[in-house]
Amino acid sequence: MDPQTDKGNGQAGHIVNPGKNEGPDTSVRDEGDNANELRFDEEQRLIREQSQRPETD
Repeated sequence: MDPQTDKGNGQAGHIVNPGKNEGPDTSVRDEGDNANELRFDEEQRLIREQSQRPETD
């Protein structure tokens, strides 16, 4: 019997994450990673600027 189709299987719906115990990804960064970091830094800068503005409402 196929364990994936067995309704009585105790593992039904169990999510397997083989990399769970690994640390952060230390692989070589690509252009997409660099662009994401640049966007994140820009967004953080804008949030800080807006938080320092006086409210006009």
